[in-house]
Amino acid sequence: MSHISSIASAAALLAGVASAWPTLFSREETFINGTTNGTNTRIYDFADLPPRPDLVWTPCWEDRFTCANLEVPLDYEDESAGTTNVAFIKVSGAGGNGAGQNIYFNPGGPGGSGVQSALGGLLDQVLSVFGPGYNIISFDPRGVNNSGPSPLTCWSDAEAKAAYSQPSPSSDLKEFYAANVAYGEYCTKTNEETNVKYAGTLAVVQDIVHFHELDIVLNGGDPATTPIWYYGVSYGTVIGQTLAVTYPDRIGRMILDGNVYGKQHFTGYVSSDIDDTDTTFAYFFQYCFEAGPSKCPFAGNSSSASALETRYLNLLDRLENEPIRISDHATPTPQIITRFGFSSWAFPLTYSPANGFPILARVAADLENGNYSTYVAATSGGSSGSSAPSNPNYDDAASQEALQLITCIDANTRYPLTNFSLYSAALTKSERESIYGGESNGKSNVIICAGFGISPPASQLFPGFSKVKTASPILFVNNVADPVTPLSSALRMSDYFEDSVVLTQDTPGHGFIGIKSSCTHEHLRKYLDEGVLPEEGTVCEPDHPYAPFADVAVERKVRRIA
Repeated sequence: MSHISSIASAAALLAGVASAWPTLFSREETFINGTTNGTNTRIYDFADLPPRPDLVWTPCWEDRFTCANLEVPLDYEDESAGTTNVAFIKVSGAGGNGAGQNIYFNPGGPGGSGVQSALGGLLDQVLSVFGPGYNIISFDPRGVNNSGPSPLTCWSDAEAKAAYSQPSPSSDLKEFYAANVAYGEYCTKTNEETNVKYAGTLAVVQDIVHFHELDIVLNGGDPATTPIWYYGVSYGTVIGQTLAVTYPDRIGRMILDGNVYGKQHFTGYVSSDIDDTDTTFAYFFQYCFEAGPSKCPFAGNSSSASALETRYLNLLDRLENEPIRISDHATPTPQIITRFGFSSWAFPLTYSPANGFPILARVAADLENGNYSTYVAATSGGSSGSSAPSNPNYDDAASQEALQLITCIDANTRYPLTNFSLYSAALTKSERESIYGGESNGKSNVIICAGFGISPPASQLFPGFSKVKTASPILFVNNVADPVTPLSSALRMSDYFEDSVVLTQDTPGHGFIGIKSSCTHEHLRKYLDEGVLPEEGTVCEPDHPYAPFADVAVERKVRRIA
C-alpha cells in the first residue's frame, strides 16, 4: 500500500525508468492470432473500444499487446444495479503469440493502473524475471483509470473541488483531525446515490474470476478446472489475498510481493505499515557510506554509516528549528522547506532504492550545504514518467481520490479511530515507530478513512480472513527493509494460507524488482515452472549489495533465518 506517494509514481518507482509508449491515436492495422482471429483496428485509447459483455481481444498499442473492455455487472447478485466496464491488457511473452500461461497482475495502490504498468514497461521487467513461457494480463480495477464506475470522487461538481483546501498537516492537531472527519462525512454524503460503493476489493476479485471464466471458454478450456495464476504487488497483494481466501479451490500459482497486512487493510488503518521504514533508511546510510563520496554525494567525510545518519538527523533538526526560506524567485511564490515537507518527500524515494537513493543523497547533501536548488527541481511537479497516460483524465489527483475511496469502501464502517483521542494515540505510535516516516504516515495513511461510511453491497462486503488451504500453495515475497509493507505483514498473512512460504530478499525497497537478486529470480522461476517452493526461512542476497550507488559484484549466497 502506497498511500503517501501518488499512485502514478508508485508504479514508476517500482519499475525504474519507464519506457515511452506511442502518442494516443488510432489507425488501421492487420492483426492475426489465436484469440482475435482476423483483421481488427489497433486501438490506442480505451475510449475507442466500446465495452462488451462477451470477451473480445483487440490489438492495441504495440505488437505484443491486446486489449479488452469488458462489460460487467455492478453487482453480480443484483442485475438491477446496472453495469460498468473493466479495462484489460495482455502482454504476450517471448514469441508474442500469447500461447503461454496467463498470469493476472495488479501493480498496487489502491488506484494503480495495470494498463499504465503495461504501457510503461513494468510488465516487460516482470516477464524478464518470470521467463518466456508466460503472458501477463493486467487490468485497471474498478474506478481506476480506464475502468468504471467513473469517476471515483468526493465532489458533486468541479467548482466545489476547486474551492476546497486540504487540511494542513502543520495546523492544530484537533483542527487537522476535525477537518479530515468533515471531509470523510462530506464524501460519504456526496456518494449516497452514486455507484462508488461498487468499487471495493471483493468486487475486483469477482471481476477477475468472471473474466477468467470467459477467457478460458474463449480458448476452449473448462473454467471449472483451470486455475487462476496471479501476481500482485503492494495493494495488489490485498487483491491476491482476498482472491485466495474467497476462492481457494481456484488458485494456481500465486506470488504476493511487498505485502500489505490484509486483515488490517479492511479496517482502513494498518498500524504496522512503517515497522521497517527506519531499517530502510539504515540501508540508505550503509549503502551511501560504502559507496563513498565519489558515488554517493551525502557520504562526505563521514567515518561510518552511523556518523552519516547523525548528519542526516542534524539536517532534519535544522529544518525543524529554522526552515529554509526560498524568496529569491527560484520558485513562483515564496516557500519554505520544513522538516515535515522534506521527510514527506524523501520517504517515498526509498520505495525504489535504485532511483530514489541517489536522488535523496544529492538533495540531502545540497541542503546540508545550504543549496536548495536540487530540492526545488526535484519537487517542482511534472509526471513521474516520460510518457503520456492512457487516460489523460486520470491524473495524480484522480488516482489519489481513487486510492482513498477504494480503501475506505473496503473499510466500510470498521475504521477504528473514531475520536480525536484514538487518532492522537495512533499518531503518537506512528511517530514513535519511525523517525523518518512516522509523522508523514500518521498524517496521511493513519487518518485516511476518518469520517467515511461508504458501505459496499452485501454481495461485495468482505467478511474477513480465516485459515484456508488453497489448491496450490502461495509464495509470499518480501524485502527485509520495505518502507511501507514490512516483512511482518507477509509473515502474518502467510499464516492464513496452509503450506504457503515466505521468501525474504535482503534488500531495501518496495518489491523485489527494485534491486536485482538472481537468487530470488531463480526461486520465482522454479515456483512458476515446477510448483516448487523455497525452503521456509530462505533469504536471498542481492547480486550487488550497493547497487544504487556502486556496481560492485559479490558472491551470491543464501542464508537461513533461525
